[in-house]
Amino acid sequence: MLKTDKRLLYVIAATLLVKLVVAAVLPMTGDEAYFIIWGKHPDFGFYDHTPMVGWFLTALLSVSDAALWLRLPQILITTFIGWSIYLLARRQHEAVAVMVAVLYLIAPANIIGVMITTDTPLLLWSFLSAVCFYLAQRHDNGLWYLASGVLLGLAFFSKFFAGLLGIAYFLYLLFFVRRGWRPWLGLLWVVVGTLPFIGLNLWWNATHCWDNYLFNLYNRTAGSSFSLRNTWKFLLLVFYLVTPPIVYYMFRQQRTYRRLLRSDRFSLFMGLFLLPYGLFFILSFWVSIGFHWLLSFYPFVFLALAPVFSTQQLRRTFWFMLPFTVLHLAFLFVVLGLAPGIFIKNENTYKDVVYGLYAGEIFQKISQYGPEYVLATDSYTESALLSYAGRKQIIVVGLGSHHARQDDLLTDFRQLNGKNILLVSYSPKLQAYGKYFESFEIRPLPIAETKFYLFLGKGFKYKPYREEIIEEVLQRYYRIPDFLPVRGCYMYERYGRPSKSSD
Repeated sequence: MLKTDKRLLYVIAATLLVKLVVAAVLPMTGDEAYFIIWGKHPDFGFYDHTPMVGWFLTALLSVSDAALWLRLPQILITTFIGWSIYLLARRQHEAVAVMVAVLYLIAPANIIGVMITTDTPLLLWSFLSAVCFYLAQRHDNGLWYLASGVLLGLAFFSKFFAGLLGIAYFLYLLFFVRRGWRPWLGLLWVVVGTLPFIGLNLWWNATHCWDNYLFNLYNRTAGSSFSLRNTWKFLLLVFYLVTPPIVYYMFRQQRTYRRLLRSDRFSLFMGLFLLPYGLFFILSFWVSIGFHWLLSFYPFVFLALAPVFSTQQLRRTFWFMLPFTVLHLAFLFVVLGLAPGIFIKNENTYKDVVYGLYAGEIFQKISQYGPEYVLATDSYTESALLSYAGRKQIIVVGLGSHHARQDDLLTDFRQLNGKNILLVSYSPKLQAYGKYFESFEIRPLPIAETKFYLFLGKGFKYKPYREEIIEEVLQRYYRIPDFLPVRGCYMYERYGRPSKSSD
């Protein structure tokens, strides 16, 4: 039986308690509400990403849809990884292992980051895949390589970013491993383990408009261009996430790291931190790198400390990290306590916060219109929040945005022809929707010292809506390149192909 140092157990208990409190008081976020929609409609894929978080949520929703319950996987996974870091690092030194694990457990990203997102299963499967790859390096065992590949496939089924971990495996073997052909044969076993997941994803996309690929490779990157501003933003993000003392000591120890990368297999974790972050750095010259993009490789930062950092350096880092995290918690609870009034000077931000905090009240007000109207918004985030608050599907009317278009799979506008639709919007300028209804009325909806607006449309006219709105949606988001084989596309099957050139 594996024994864990009592000091670490105390930290695990304390951080678990803090995370549970944060998860209990933090309002449901738009991303989480959107992924809950996935959980209610389980499938082998969803519009934006591969399906793993939807599967997690399907299982959880079979018990309860309480926010704290749905966030438990994120809370428990970061705790599990902290404990695992200790078990892996104690081969180096027991005291060092405890301190490295503690640093990970108390890091702000893990204490505050309790939301369940696509990064939740990605974090788990990526970490386990890396551990198996490390064990494979130690033992030159094909089964460990195969296990690493299967887990990498599960990570791929969480988010495409898992592919960067596979690239990191290849680059690590290419540049830092000098042990003949056996590691390369092992890498083939990693590939074998991932192939079923890649194949299933390709099949789902070929039968669903190539959604994941159009979104990730075309729609979300449209308009991207070279920008040093994005690169500086990325470097500051890494500096913040890794924290100044760790960055400082890593630079001081860079010669040691270069030597260990070629001689110590435990330094694999340093490679799995540096190589993906290096790829993100290159990408940052053209694309804005999101904070959450970095999280699945974050545990490797702490594993990389164990073979190099002294106990004194780790102690100093701890005395930075602890108050740093406390400040984050204090800031979070102050903002929650003062919200939404603290944002009232910024109208759009204030409305965003009000919508998140008062989604239940908004739903109560619009539900008074009863079965006479189909409920809708003109935003995917707003529809997701109202859907969660009211436990009822809220459709999206209008063009929406390039992301979070799962409602395209769920709503068939042909079936709404002639029906009444109630639309909730931030903007009072809703007259443009009038052409798609026999008659309409616009009313204010006052909530918490601000106003939203209701568009009450009677007699929805599908034909002009198809000719204008859906045609524009098809042009923007569903122009499938000719080289991709299409075995099915729900948008084409319902509405036909785009009828005009995008030029």
